[in-house]
Amino acid sequence: MSFKTINLGIGSLGIVDEVFVMVIFMGGLPGAGKSSIARSLAEKLSIHYYDVDEVKKVIYPQDPDFDYNMEHGIPFKAQTRLKVFEKVVEDLKSLSERNEHLVVDESLHLKKLRQILFDGAKAHLGGYVIVWIKTDEQVVEERLTNKERTGHILTDPMKMYHSFAKEFEPFHESYIVCENNGSIGETTEKLYCLIKNLASLRI
Repeated sequence: MSFKTINLGIGSLGIVDEVFVMVIFMGGLPGAGKSSIARSLAEKLSIHYYDVDEVKKVIYPQDPDFDYNMEHGIPFKAQTRLKVFEKVVEDLKSLSERNEHLVVDESLHLKKLRQILFDGAKAHLGGYVIVWIKTDEQVVEERLTNKERTGHILTDPMKMYHSFAKEFEPFHESYIVCENNGSIGETTEKLYCLIKNLASLRI
């Protein structure tokens, strides 16, 4: 497990009264382990964990193509996705009233949609840090094949993995690459130390 920072600075971090205020966005393709790491990181930092999939579970079934898309691993149309991200930004605004920091769990593979979240984070919480969880495809396949994913929105995660990988649009802003081919606990611990050092969180 290793980390790589790409053009990493503090330009995207918000500062309010000399205290860093931010959202930690945890991105990655299905099976990368981002949700497990995001939950563990939020717990270690004692800050609120927000899972965008919970919003998708409410909005996606309203799409007339829901069953077909889920069965065949087809991404939802732009209009449906946009509804999800607009709702997330509303939630960020509400959460900012009682939280200085958040961990947000979302794939972040599409530039236009993730930018909506980044703009919302900057507007309502002052700034953000992007962490991209990168995992070898062989490891992803082993995880998705062997792991029971009860209640997860993806009924065929490997199909979605390949769909998301095909759609992925590279980042142009600063972000942290976190390789996660081993222990979730070890990865979380090292990411925790990095985030603490980077942002000097007073939590």
